Amino acid sequence: MRRALIPVLLVLAAHAGCGAPVRHATESTRPARARDSRGRFAEFSRDYLQWYFAEHPVRATGLGIHTHDSDLPDMSRAGIELRRSEARDWLEKLEKIDPADLDLDASFDYRILDHAIRAELLELEETQSWKHNPMIYNRAIADGIASLVERDFAPLDRRLERLMERLDALQGVIDAARQNLDGVPKLWAELATRSAQGTVLFLDDEVSAALVEQGLDDLDPLLRQRWSHSHARAVSRLERFATWLERELCPVADGDFRLGRDLFERKLLYEEHVSLSAEELRGMNEAAILAYQDWVAREAARVDPTRAPAEIMAEVTNNYPAPQELISTARRFVEEAHRFVEDRGIVTLPTRDMPIIRPTPEFARSGFASMSTPGPFETRATEAYYNITNVDPSWSRRLQSEHLTYFNYAGLMGISVHEVMPGHYVHLLWRQRLPTDVRKVFMPASVVEGWAHYSEQMMVDEGLGDGDPSVRLGQLRRALQRHARWHVGLGMHAFDEPLGEAAVRFQEIAYFAEFPALRETQRGTYNPTYLYYALGRMEILRLREDYRAYLETRGQEFSLREFHDRFLSLGLPISLAREAMMPDAAHSSHSGSGSTPKPSASRS
Repeated sequence: MRRALIPVLLVLAAHAGCGAPVRHATESTRPARARDSRGRFAEFSRDYLQWYFAEHPVRATGLGIHTHDSDLPDMSRAGIELRRSEARDWLEKLEKIDPADLDLDASFDYRILDHAIRAELLELEETQSWKHNPMIYNRAIADGIASLVERDFAPLDRRLERLMERLDALQGVIDAARQNLDGVPKLWAELATRSAQGTVLFLDDEVSAALVEQGLDDLDPLLRQRWSHSHARAVSRLERFATWLERELCPVADGDFRLGRDLFERKLLYEEHVSLSAEELRGMNEAAILAYQDWVAREAARVDPTRAPAEIMAEVTNNYPAPQELISTARRFVEEAHRFVEDRGIVTLPTRDMPIIRPTPEFARSGFASMSTPGPFETRATEAYYNITNVDPSWSRRLQSEHLTYFNYAGLMGISVHEVMPGHYVHLLWRQRLPTDVRKVFMPASVVEGWAHYSEQMMVDEGLGDGDPSVRLGQLRRALQRHARWHVGLGMHAFDEPLGEAAVRFQEIAYFAEFPALRETQRGTYNPTYLYYALGRMEILRLREDYRAYLETRGQEFSLREFHDRFLSLGLPISLAREAMMPDAAHSSHSGSGSTPKPSASRS
């Protein structure tokens, strides 16, 4: 049965990829030169990934690669310049391989690596977060610590040795921040100060408690003594860093966070494999906002046709669990979604294991909820964590109440779908099985977040919530939240919209209270392309319906489960997944001018 579609499926076709699909050699015609190209590309891929892991040791640990667990990234000016130069060399080597000589699978990986290298160069040479964003230094330290503590991928004594080596190296990161930072936006300096203060608390309290729970007291006394000295020294260094940020950087921070239109568009191109102009993006988003708000009006009328949609939405958002019930409520919703996925055959679940649901660690409290998952190469410590950011007791009662509106009952159900079932957690299970290491490492956010956000709408379309209009309204509010992100990120960076005006517009679009809307808008200053949630959802929905039509024209039956399984098994950017799933239709499908199908009458 055909389910409800997104209110607006605007065709991105002429812009979704980066040109016509590469024509690749066939086995019957491939000459010796082509076989040589395949071998050279396979060697290039292996060598580049080894270089990448060494240059990004914290990310390597998170991916499950443990050959660089002692290291933090070299963020010194000399280290940045060396990485830039070597990335240029890698791109030149890749360009000497003709993608037309490769088979289809390898040609996909070629384009993935090409864009990944260009994205890295764009960051190092033009965006230059290393020069303007102090938060990346604290994040490198915090993630470097957390990635060695959260999972027992090795015995505790070995991980403790690696952790001490990283703690000894953190002074280099701090020194690099002092050396490099210039033209820092005031907001970023303030956010970095709070983040660094949170990392001090994380290292001093949470890391110590976690290590004791993992058996620290049972280790060799000399090792524990070394740990005590290393830990105290690192806490002191981080405290001084936080003080420097607050007292020396904040007073002089006067930079501009805006990327500008050209950088914004190229960042989206290289990171998400999407080539759209800022004007096209704005037009698409405004149309989607209007369509979703119209859908909200229809659903609100089902509740009470005499009241305004905003009033009904406020009623939904103000119905939330008490702080002490937040975690248990999330756990109940995850279990309900799990049963629904299995009963309806939504997608194949590679395992019945479920994540641990917990409060968000102190250092990572900048968001509302998140999944902390093992990397696709991890073989031992495979536990995953669903993090819920509860209220801070030090907040005023008003701020606590506004924060909890995000976790209204209908919203928390959707968040649990997004983060766990069948969103990020299920996606992780499939990511571990991808056919190439390149795809395990370089997966666009529009695929990762797009899949999770798509899951929210798809699950309600399929019957989650039994037609309860509050469940649909919760899903629509989260969709509008993502479109509000699209608006503020694009508006601030490409159209010079002031932050204050963007925050007000966020409230209007997403039915958000002032405090969470401001926090979301502030995120858009340093995560400019976080439109990838809504953009990814729209593209997956469009791919699904095009794939349905593709099968029907060939006399084949569409299966939602088969579509999900096949899409997840590819691990490709959505534009490349389209080529893989509909090889003889992919090019023609990119020539449409747009369409606006309406939701099915059979679904709310």
